[in-house]
Amino acid sequence: MLHLSETKARLGQSRELRWLALALTLAIVALAACGDDDGDEDGAATTSGVDSDLSADPGGVEEIVIKTQVEIGAAEELRGSNVSEGEVLDGSSIADSPFCPRGTFRDAHSEDPEIGFVDRAFHCPDGSLRIGFSPQAPTTPRTQSGPWHVVSGTGAFEGLEGNGQMEIKYEPHTEATEGRETFTGTVAP
Repeated sequence: MLHLSETKARLGQSRELRWLALALTLAIVALAACGDDDGDEDGAATTSGVDSDLSADPGGVEEIVIKTQVEIGAAEELRGSNVSEGEVLDGSSIADSPFCPRGTFRDAHSEDPEIGFVDRAFHCPDGSLRIGFSPQAPTTPRTQSGPWHVVSGTGAFEGLEGNGQMEIKYEPHTEATEGRETFTGTVAP
């Protein structure tokens, strides 16, 4: 049997917990109400800049995986011209759908820092997708990686935005002229 002092102590703790729960609920509601600072007069959200965080709106964001076989003919004197080409491999996808089946691509070296070092154009049955990326220094003699982002698109890829990471593994005995790439990330319409 509880003594009167123990009962009062438990009631006090219960009240404190209820007040704490109420305070947390009010704080969450207040933060949610303040979350529309990027909206226009109609309350519609607006964004600016290329580096938007696509994970902020999980409703339209989809995972992308692009697997390729590339042949690299890169040389510094070829800057701006087509220097590499290849094909999109099976297993490439956007969400649960295949990405660019039987697709091909061509690369050019870019001098535009907004695009990156490589300006790639994928040619797909349902449109084209242009991405930019800049491989960083090799992590091993046969592996390089770096960030990539969508530059533009046509057809099914028109208006697509997205970014992620790429990795290339060079084929042995090719002196880094052939490799398999994997681009992973997220995209949204």
